[in-house]
Amino acid sequence: MVKRESEPVRQPVPGNPYAQPVLPAPPARTPRKLRFALGAGAFALVLIGVGFYAVTQADEDGKGSGSREPVAGQTRQSPDGGPESADPDTDADAKDDGSAAVIDVNAGRKAGEAKAWVAMNDIKLPGKGAQLLDLWHVPGIVAQAEYNEVSGYRTKDGSKAWSVPLPGTVCDTPVNPTPDGKVVVAYTKKKSEQNASCDQLRMIDLKTGEKGWHKELVDRGFWDDTSATHVSITGSTVLVDQSATMRAYRIGDGKRMYTTEREREGGCSLDGVAGGSRLLQVESCRPGSPGTHGRLKKLDPRSGDVKWSYRTKKGWSIQKVYSVDPVVLAVRNREEMDKWAVVGVDDKGDQRSWISLDKGPQKFEMCAGAGDSGEGVQNCPGAAAEADTFYLASEPKDGVLGPNKIVAYDLRTGKPKWSGAVDGGRQILPVVAGGDRPGLIAYARAQDGKNGQTVRFGPGGGKPDVLLRHTSSAQSTEAAMFAGNVLYADKRFFVTPTRLDGKSHGGNGEEGNARLLSFAR
Repeated sequence: MVKRESEPVRQPVPGNPYAQPVLPAPPARTPRKLRFALGAGAFALVLIGVGFYAVTQADEDGKGSGSREPVAGQTRQSPDGGPESADPDTDADAKDDGSAAVIDVNAGRKAGEAKAWVAMNDIKLPGKGAQLLDLWHVPGIVAQAEYNEVSGYRTKDGSKAWSVPLPGTVCDTPVNPTPDGKVVVAYTKKKSEQNASCDQLRMIDLKTGEKGWHKELVDRGFWDDTSATHVSITGSTVLVDQSATMRAYRIGDGKRMYTTEREREGGCSLDGVAGGSRLLQVESCRPGSPGTHGRLKKLDPRSGDVKWSYRTKKGWSIQKVYSVDPVVLAVRNREEMDKWAVVGVDDKGDQRSWISLDKGPQKFEMCAGAGDSGEGVQNCPGAAAEADTFYLASEPKDGVLGPNKIVAYDLRTGKPKWSGAVDGGRQILPVVAGGDRPGLIAYARAQDGKNGQTVRFGPGGGKPDVLLRHTSSAQSTEAAMFAGNVLYADKRFFVTPTRLDGKSHGGNGEEGNARLLSFAR
């Protein structure tokens, strides 16, 4: 059900210029599938709540410039602005002001190796550490949110171009920015709140670090609360997914455009929203009944009108969206928790292919074993898709870091086309398919004294070409990141951990951890 909004236009706030082993997400990001169980099995889908928005025009921190001077790629820079008052429980590292070690990731670089830079963390973290979220790229800048700050780094040398401090913890980010480089992040009101609602939105221009409009969300009951807010972007529209309710806002000024509400008929409820070149809405229908199934809708991002609808087989639910174009889904059987498959959906909403993954010589884990720690339906590593091909990383034999393969499937037939590995027997993960030419760019992880590599498989498979031989002196730093978040853009590879540990979790403290590593010719 789509509800058009007729409320008056609110003026935006003027801008202020200026896979690691699975770990829990920040408290505000309660997993939607763990809110309550419906149906059989540990993977039964569940419903959660999130909220109705109230627009506010206040700038939550009341400050002007949030910029900092650039920081060298291999050194640490302290913030020039004073941090908020530390909470004695959560900000256990705030008293440590020790200098971070300098890491020279190009020392002794060998012939043929890529040149590297590393950005050190300079954000004071709570004792338990903090999660690093989606990586974004705009020309000349790579950006990411960590704890209570969104930061942009210059791609040429890793120096910090800008930073946007926020009063609370960032709890969700979209996987992609708008075509003109803007994002909307969700965060909590204060850092020190326990089980805080994810009820704040802030628009940020990634090119400049300029802050745009701000909104505060309001709980409206079980089907409409802010316990686990997710955001996604399609075109110039940001979609805010909250339990059985999704609201769309215009990114330019924050005006609310439309709302999709829970449909009583058919027992279908919102389970997630995927953005990018298409807007897809994932729903769970009749959970716990013999007729349980999943449903996917393609929506017009400007109006919310349904363009087509796809329904899974009875007894199956949609778990993740691997790709929005082409549409590729991960589905799971509600009765047999270990049984899952990949489904291709065509441009009319019809099933294009069904790839069963519980048989055959290769074993696979959904999302490369990353699980669901409260992230959105698009946060799912280990795969990539283009046109008629889907690439999926197999499970290492030892289950963690051992060698594995990438298997390419034909999305027209569901049958495997080829499988490939890298020399030296190490784990390899898909990064991005297509681009300037057909094929797959993949990441061979640094491990066991072996340097990482960025490689390309051609459309017919075979031995991959090595695009970047990662630097020997960066090997230990790279291996410690566990390939948490990866990005390949402008012929440059980026990798970050999924989180940085604080002292109470055995980390080095609030500063000094390597948070972003990059390689290029």
